[in-house]
Amino acid sequence: MKRILTITMALSLAGCASMHISHNRSKNPYEGRIFYTKYLNPQASSLDAQIQRDLDTLRAEPNNASVHNDLGAALVQKGFPKDAETEFERAVDADRHFYPAWYNLGLVRAARGDSAGSSFAFKRTVHYKPGHSQALFQLGLVAERAGNKDEAIDYYAKAISINRTLLNVRTNPRVLDAKLIDLALLRLYPLDHSRQSMQFLAAPPGYVSDSTAPSPSPQAPASKIVTPAAPLTDPAKQQAPPKP
Repeated sequence: MKRILTITMALSLAGCASMHISHNRSKNPYEGRIFYTKYLNPQASSLDAQIQRDLDTLRAEPNNASVHNDLGAALVQKGFPKDAETEFERAVDADRHFYPAWYNLGLVRAARGDSAGSSFAFKRTVHYKPGHSQALFQLGLVAERAGNKDEAIDYYAKAISINRTLLNVRTNPRVLDAKLIDLALLRLYPLDHSRQSMQFLAAPPGYVSDSTAPSPSPQAPASKIVTPAAPLTDPAKQQAPPKP
């Protein structure tokens, strides 16, 4: 009997906890006070003012993917990467096609060492935005870190073929972390060499295409002149000239 009562009480508590979690999920998470707001000083910091504006907007529009993404980026600058990750997750939950949030989510996950989570986010980025060179490069870093050399080289080569500025340390500091860039460039060489060796010719100066030159006027066919033949006379029938 005691055991039955214990099980019944446990099930009741579990049911209450489940109802509580479901109720919390249905609530707007920005309605209450958020802990990091106590570190904000909107009057003195433009970054803090931006965070406050984003929070105010999300109280009215909790499914605004773009604002979630902006808030996440601001929170990274403020030093709250965990809360930023939550905002990027909420952004893609609100709009799964919103590839900037997928990319940002991949960055924060990679920064905390979540290789599987970051790889998933970067692949979602490329799925919704094919040819996203930065995401392809990040996938190369993830693959290289995991020891998948060929996969990493493929990602690097594809990323660099789309965006050469990825080789510039000023625009892409993570290029210093990639140890397989030279092999990626070697893989790209045949394609680059073929492209650069194509010497396409332009039209010479003054050239007029046959298709644009005026066509000659059609000439009338020459008329056939028939010359009448002289009448044939039988020599035997010719009269002799009169004698003098």
